[in-house]
Amino acid sequence: MAFWNRKKKAAKINNIENADDSNIKTDDTPADLQTDDIADGIIKETDLKEQGIFISANEKDRQRFVRECCESVMESDRQIDEAKKEYEIITSHLADIQKIDRISGDERKELADICKNIVNLVNERNRYKNRELTITEAQIRKFEPYEENLADEIKKMYGAETYQKAIESDIENLNQEKQLLYDEQYEIFEKQNSLKAMAKVLSWLVISLFALFIAVYYALEVDMTFPYLGTILLAAVSATVIFTESNKNRRDMVLNGRKVNKAIGLINRVKIKYVNNVNMMSYNREKYGVKDAKDFEDKWHEYCKMKEYERRFRENTKKLDFNSENLSDLLRQNNITDCDIWISQAMAIIDEREMVEIRHELNQGRQKMRERIEYNETVKAETVKQIDELIKQYPDQQEELLDIVKEYNTLEHA
Repeated sequence: MAFWNRKKKAAKINNIENADDSNIKTDDTPADLQTDDIADGIIKETDLKEQGIFISANEKDRQRFVRECCESVMESDRQIDEAKKEYEIITSHLADIQKIDRISGDERKELADICKNIVNLVNERNRYKNRELTITEAQIRKFEPYEENLADEIKKMYGAETYQKAIESDIENLNQEKQLLYDEQYEIFEKQNSLKAMAKVLSWLVISLFALFIAVYYALEVDMTFPYLGTILLAAVSATVIFTESNKNRRDMVLNGRKVNKAIGLINRVKIKYVNNVNMMSYNREKYGVKDAKDFEDKWHEYCKMKEYERRFRENTKKLDFNSENLSDLLRQNNITDCDIWISQAMAIIDEREMVEIRHELNQGRQKMRERIEYNETVKAETVKQIDELIKQYPDQQEELLDIVKEYNTLEHA
């Protein structure tokens, strides 16, 4: 269905261009100008990944379109770089798990003893607290590796959710604007068809009057000079009005086409931002084990209270620090990249089920990063393809368009 809709939209646009070149055809209907980008006010996921069709109106439009494509490529490259960095971090964590699994013999026993001490000390400290908190141990383990950055991450999540609402509003507004432009095109078509009908009626009227005047002149031998002149004047005035209105309609059609191109470009860019923002929020929610920014903030406050209670048990903490240092040293000796993170995940080292869960979460996160990279690489490839096709389509403007690409230093054109 998506493929058919794209073909249908392309056919509609071709009909619009052909109508302008052939002085407007009379078989256009309002249904030809409808858009299905919005359905009952709900933004479709398939629609977000579908790029709009660019209508090449004139030289300036093509220049602007190439610049917008270059900016889209730059945004895709930025998203790819961010995803690759996060992908490398996750891959490093998975590699550390493999190294830990390979530890054996006395080192394995020592590692298990240290981890058991850490787990026991943590459990003892929690029992001492006798606290009334809703945060779970699983949630604490998710927060601890990122403790210093949690406040900033909460702000980012609030900002991302606000930004998401703004993007959704922008997409809806842009689609409504595009629909209004298509409606305006239809109105112009109707005006042009009305002018054609008026011109035909006027022509038949003038011819009929002339025939009548000739018949009256020969039948009654009456002077028909003034009726002739009046008819000619009426025809001249009417023709002038029709010609003026027709030219105005053509200018309005060109201007409308430019506005449609601009709306399509903006919608394509906003859709890319929408998909990337959704992927980023989904990943962060799973990463921190929260539902949304409000839930994140509430759990963070609980986490802060828990940390405040911990300071009351310094002796216990000293013992925990001692064992944690031993764990870091032992892991470092086995070439573990991130040793500190395993202090809060010591249970996973002695409990295979915990380790399997951590590995599963990391694999899910890496899959999301792969999907994010693949999506942006696809967007980038499609954008580059559009630029190449546009340059091939207009060889007389090739050098100028290539200069724009070189300005952004994002594409290489063979």
